Amino acid sequence: MQINNIFQLNDWKFKKFFSLILAMQFAMLGTIGLDATGLQIPILRQLIGFIYLTFVPGVIILRILKLHKLGNIETLLYTVGLSLATLMFAGLFMNTIYPLFGISGPISITPLIITITMVILILCILCYVRDKDFSDPSFIDTKDVLSPPALFLYLIPFLAVFGTYLVNFHQNNIILMFLIVVIALIFLLIGIDRFIPTKLYPLAVIAISISLLFHNSLISMYISGWDIHYEYYVSNLVISQSLWDSTAPSNPVNAMLSIAMLIPFFTNITGMTITWTLKIVYPLLFSLVPLGLFRVFQKQTDDKIAVLSVFFFMSLFVFYTEMLQLARQQIAELFLVLMILLLFDKNMNKMKRSMLLIIFAVSLIVSHYGLSYIFMASLIVVWFLLYLDRQFQLKNMNGTITSSLVLLYFTFAITWYIYISSSSAFNSIVNIGYHVVNSITDFLNPEFAEGMRLIGTETASSLHAVTKYLHLIAQFFISVGILELLSNRSKIKFDREYAAFSGVNFMILLAAIAVPFLASSLNTTRLYQISLIFLAPFFVTGGLTTFNIVNNMVKAFRIKQSIKNPLKILSLFLAIFLLLNTGWVYEVAKDAPTSISLNTTIDYPRFNDKEVLGATWLFNVKGSNPIYADDYRWLLLGSLEWGSVRTYPFDINKTQDNSYIYFGTFNIVEDKVKVSPKKGLRITTVYINLEDIVNDRNKIYTNGGAQVFY
Repeated sequence: MQINNIFQLNDWKFKKFFSLILAMQFAMLGTIGLDATGLQIPILRQLIGFIYLTFVPGVIILRILKLHKLGNIETLLYTVGLSLATLMFAGLFMNTIYPLFGISGPISITPLIITITMVILILCILCYVRDKDFSDPSFIDTKDVLSPPALFLYLIPFLAVFGTYLVNFHQNNIILMFLIVVIALIFLLIGIDRFIPTKLYPLAVIAISISLLFHNSLISMYISGWDIHYEYYVSNLVISQSLWDSTAPSNPVNAMLSIAMLIPFFTNITGMTITWTLKIVYPLLFSLVPLGLFRVFQKQTDDKIAVLSVFFFMSLFVFYTEMLQLARQQIAELFLVLMILLLFDKNMNKMKRSMLLIIFAVSLIVSHYGLSYIFMASLIVVWFLLYLDRQFQLKNMNGTITSSLVLLYFTFAITWYIYISSSSAFNSIVNIGYHVVNSITDFLNPEFAEGMRLIGTETASSLHAVTKYLHLIAQFFISVGILELLSNRSKIKFDREYAAFSGVNFMILLAAIAVPFLASSLNTTRLYQISLIFLAPFFVTGGLTTFNIVNNMVKAFRIKQSIKNPLKILSLFLAIFLLLNTGWVYEVAKDAPTSISLNTTIDYPRFNDKEVLGATWLFNVKGSNPIYADDYRWLLLGSLEWGSVRTYPFDINKTQDNSYIYFGTFNIVEDKVKVSPKKGLRITTVYINLEDIVNDRNKIYTNGGAQVFY
């Protein structure tokens, strides 16, 4: 039996298309109305609101642009990207224009509902005028979507959800341990061409992506990590004031519409709290990044290399740990992948491709300044290299990296970062450049070059050393793949522009190792993860080349044994790599655990009800006095009020008089607090006994999980 393909809704007959859009519109308004009257149906408003905001605006815009027959993956990704861009810029319009007409709280639920409804209505009218006659629907065969491999893949995200529930409420990690083994097994099954057919590779990618992200993001009932607490603070400020103060100079995060506009939109329309928007909605959106990369890699290589490349990208711990703490970068990476898809799409009409490129480029700029700067530098260098290549070959080669695109991107980025949030985002890159230039004499010095320091850092145990060596092997494979590409010996003919981007990103990685202050300012592991957006396929191609070299050496020495089926060996490597990166092996071996989802005893910025209750009480009584907390607990306090919270100085006697001291559950149970004295770029973790801090202070609050001293 065949059913209409919902993933290519833009290809449906207009009457059927419009009926579904209208149904979604009324469903969204109806669920909000039911909630307003007190007749709440669990999950319904959240589900309908998420689908409405994420898909409806974008799919209508695709029809307005007459973009059809794009395929399931491209249609899904462009739909989501256009929807998110619509929400961010609609919010910016409301915040700028509505106060001129006396609407003092434009970013509140009523203006948001009215505005998004009017936007959808206008888009539908334009859609009818431009595309009412198109009808060429595609269909999905139910045998494929209900096949045993497909049903198996559908089950994996549910394992992640149920597993985190057991950890949160019963401190039992057995389901999550099983989940990671299952994902590693999928790597092997695909590597040996068993059970999962090629046509289900995209489903495997999205199922694993969601599962890995959820297995960490759903731990605790509160947000976990570092930057995400300031992102919470900024978005909460917008929601509480129903207005975004674009001039606030407090932090570059305030200049990012991915935080200041997107979170209020989802929070108000879906009825979720900010916490659950960050823990559910943003990971779901970010899970599309590997799917987009699969399509990019598939166009450059083949199905098997593409899927193994994406598995390598997802296996790196940064994907499902650090990235969950950076909501703005999650959205920015999605826009970056959409741009890459467009840059190497040779079939789309040039005018339409240019329009989408501009939309996604501007959306990237207003989503994350760090990633935007990195891509801007890459774009300029790539354009220059391609220009030289054209001059050298005396050929006029057509390409998508044009001087107009580079100039437009550069101009809008610099303008936005200078004039929004009191130039804080622009000042940040200027300061990074200043430190790099003034420290160039410390080239390759581990005290100042974070990448070099990480390579030389001693590991916690022999098992952790194994993980480190596997990372180095992976980077060796990437290096081999890039060198093969640059020497024109690669059997896979990468697009020349993709090859240029890959070479530039490889140079960025080398700079992160050697150049002082560069990696530490942008974070080495994050730089590595960003570079893999282009470099991941070279892990596979470099691995294949390495195995071929080994085989040739074996033949030269007349040894009978040789490496057969190198793709199977790479899939085994990835399975082991995942088990180590997720901390699964450390849990089994009881060796220096690293995973907050598999081990609840790790000291980490992860908080419970009592800690949040204690923090809320403290802010109700503290007045203007400062608060001190350790390196993790201060993040919780900062999400409530950023300015007055400080970390303990290494010399505890230097704390200010008439201040408060806050302790969380870990501090109380373990009788110690974490401080991090800094020398150059080297940060040393030190734990201090509680008695050394509270010996002359009075306890004024305790609830069994949090304490406050004055």
